[in-house]
Amino acid sequence: MGSRQIVVISGKTCSGKTGLADLLEKEFQFHVIRTRQILCELSVGPPEAEVDRRDLMRRAQELNAASESRWALHSTLAALKTLDPTKPVVVDHLSTPQQVLQFREAFGENLVHVHLYASTATLLERYAHTEGFGGNAATYDEIDHLKEQSSIDALKDDADVRIFTTRSDARDTLVRVAARLHLFTSPEIRCVDVLIGGQYGSEGKGNVVAYLAREYDVMVRVGGPNAGHTVASPRGPYTYHHLPSGARDVGARLLLGPGMTIRLPGLFKEIKECGIGPERLFIDPQASIIEDEDLEGESKHLVSTIASTGSGSGAASARRILSRGKSIRLARDVPELAPYVGVPGNYRGSTTDRLEEAYRQGGSILLEGTQGSGLSMFHGIYPYVTSRDTNVAGCLAEAGISPSRVRKILMVVRTMPIRVGDPDGDQGHTSGPLKHPTTFDEIAQMAQLDATALHTAERTSTTKRRRRVGWFEWEQFRKACALNAPTDIVLTFADYIDAKNRRARRFEQLSPDTIKFVEELERVSQAPVSLINTRFPRGPEGFGDMRSVIDRRNWTARTTSLR
Repeated sequence: MGSRQIVVISGKTCSGKTGLADLLEKEFQFHVIRTRQILCELSVGPPEAEVDRRDLMRRAQELNAASESRWALHSTLAALKTLDPTKPVVVDHLSTPQQVLQFREAFGENLVHVHLYASTATLLERYAHTEGFGGNAATYDEIDHLKEQSSIDALKDDADVRIFTTRSDARDTLVRVAARLHLFTSPEIRCVDVLIGGQYGSEGKGNVVAYLAREYDVMVRVGGPNAGHTVASPRGPYTYHHLPSGARDVGARLLLGPGMTIRLPGLFKEIKECGIGPERLFIDPQASIIEDEDLEGESKHLVSTIASTGSGSGAASARRILSRGKSIRLARDVPELAPYVGVPGNYRGSTTDRLEEAYRQGGSILLEGTQGSGLSMFHGIYPYVTSRDTNVAGCLAEAGISPSRVRKILMVVRTMPIRVGDPDGDQGHTSGPLKHPTTFDEIAQMAQLDATALHTAERTSTTKRRRRVGWFEWEQFRKACALNAPTDIVLTFADYIDAKNRRARRFEQLSPDTIKFVEELERVSQAPVSLINTRFPRGPEGFGDMRSVIDRRNWTARTTSLR
């Protein structure tokens, strides 16, 4: 009979058989063969929608007598000829030990028998809450298809999985059965690559993610709209504040994790501009909504003191902590987000569920971090920090991904780190220190670049503020390496070392000073510099030849038919 897995379920009425079959179909894409439907097709009488349980029991008894109980097996064998042979099948349900034996003889070791049982009080209570109400309702004893204790004992003894459902709801039962069926992915499967910033943000992560995006089946973003990732593509530049970078140019599934903070007008604008439909975008029901009060709260203090973006992300996160027990909005509370989030009982946007699905199907996953290691709430220079941990551990926690799933950690660094320009206002206010401050004029002179073009380009993606710049900070870089243990370093803005690097298409074409810099990065980090960004395409002349990344990787992400 091939290697298709066949699951048959037995148990008394209201023990949870149909609920288990429905969840196997929904969560693990099982084909469901329903004996109720078979009974209605094989016998004369009213259609399935009008049949009550007493009539079904009568029909089953007649067919058992006429076929030596083989009607269920024969109908299942006929149905299998029309079904996708790669998908498992669950039969809801078999009523007698004789039927189970017939299935075992037909399917051998491919068959798994699940028997569900519950206390009498539980069965009666469930029946009363479903069908057993109203004056004309049948009693439970009248509709119970499994009465003989000898048959009950034989089914229990035969079962490969036996579950007492009085203390196990439908989803608990599913987990226990799925574990026996080996449907969960081993923790040894490592299929998540994480990309994070190694400095103070604005390292060029968006363009790197967009370059890699075509290799991944699933893209996950964490953080919030306080981080803008600008991407150059043949369609023109675009800045992503919520969606994963490059979303409009690839076909990957897009996940916004539970740690996200979402500003609704901005999200809807991105969805519309990028042409993203619900079939691709999944938003976790636990993601936080940024309200007007959050923007107002940040603008009164943080914008003028540490040059916060004022996007409300930090205030929304603080309010979520402080307002437990009070009414706050999460993604699940916004009706307009329902196509992407789902509804109670079927949260299609649940990040953990979608990730489990990707793990099972062998999908490749890219987690896009935002901001940079030096801005971490816990590891940056306080108070010049953001409202979250921006290192790999924090990003994984926000997305709901175990560290054991991680395959590659890519840390992006600029040749010259930047910070946001100091805020206006009272003397002494700053966005944070740079260890070796310099100017874009000095960099332009050293690298033979156009200083005016640098000043024009070096503005933040979110607030459009001017940036401050410094020479490379080796101590900070080493700390970021210690915090993130990157498997790969990504170097951006190689043209800030030498303008000639803009024309480089291979590693050996980089300037000698750039190659020395790369070698030193590798010594300090103990990781290869696998990707080197030579320039960021800007202006009409920048979009002719889009090649701006020298790819030195000895690996690639796996691709599947998950999409």
